[in-house]
Amino acid sequence: MAIVVLRELRKELSRDMGPGDPLGFIEAVHAAPADPDVPGDPGDRTFCGLPTLGMERVEYTPRAPGAPWLPHNMRPWECRNCADALRSL
Repeated sequence: MAIVVLRELRKELSRDMGPGDPLGFIEAVHAAPADPDVPGDPGDRTFCGLPTLGMERVEYTPRAPGAPWLPHNMRPWECRNCADALRSL
């Protein structure tokens, strides 16, 4: 099964309250099954049940079976529920 890695972002205003768009900070990194009709796109929901709409895709593909499902530098934000669901597959 192909998976797509997604970032859930939290938007915050800059600390100095100056003008500009809110900054995006990583809230969590999720996994979703790939859409069977559009390879490379995520399905409607992550493995933990959240809607994928509004999440950003992470350009990452595990190199081999048994390799981590998310990049090493994103481990601090790993969604434990997605990780548990992937282990049970």
